[in-house]
Amino acid sequence: MENIITKYCLIDSTKVIVDGKTEFENSANESFGDYMKSIYRHYDFKYPKYFKMDNLCKIAFIASEIILKDNEIIKTLDPNRIGVILQNSHSTIDTDLSYVDTIKDKSNYFPSPAIFVYTLPNVMIGEICIRNKFQGENTCFVAKEFDPDFITEYVNNLMDSEKLDVCLTGWADFIDNNYKATLFLVEKIKENQKDNISFRPENLKKINKEG
Repeated sequence: MENIITKYCLIDSTKVIVDGKTEFENSANESFGDYMKSIYRHYDFKYPKYFKMDNLCKIAFIASEIILKDNEIIKTLDPNRIGVILQNSHSTIDTDLSYVDTIKDKSNYFPSPAIFVYTLPNVMIGEICIRNKFQGENTCFVAKEFDPDFITEYVNNLMDSEKLDVCLTGWADFIDNNYKATLFLVEKIKENQKDNISFRPENLKKINKEG
């Protein structure tokens, strides 16, 4: 049975694209933090913990919230069969450097647990899973660039082997105010569904170019 993309979201420094349509633009050329807040308010999200997240978590979390917004069906599924598989290029280097700043000067030594907690890329997945109560397989792969061939093979294997019914997957990266998220919701095709996008490398590559 084929696996399909039922919704996708791209976020870069200029716009938010959902299923091929631009839903929000950074017309004021806001900084990352202000831009993410504007998106948060535009979609009327209600999750105060968001404001404590690091930048990598914020962009992945916002993209996931847009994809999952108003999806009541996913709430009825077995949480053990919903996974989150992501890729990025810089792991958590942006936050790692912020943490290093708190410990590099012995005369001004102030290690911050609030920063340190975000020095693993899987934490962004953890934030998404905690928010949505997902308990299926989850991991973050670090790659030089977005690798649709790898991600489709990995996720399709999980779904075809009946380990997952649904998977939130894609790319989320942040380094030195350069950032992009391209997330996909992947599900098994249902009878009589139309206008589906097959979860294949060529389709991921095409969608990724929209941003």
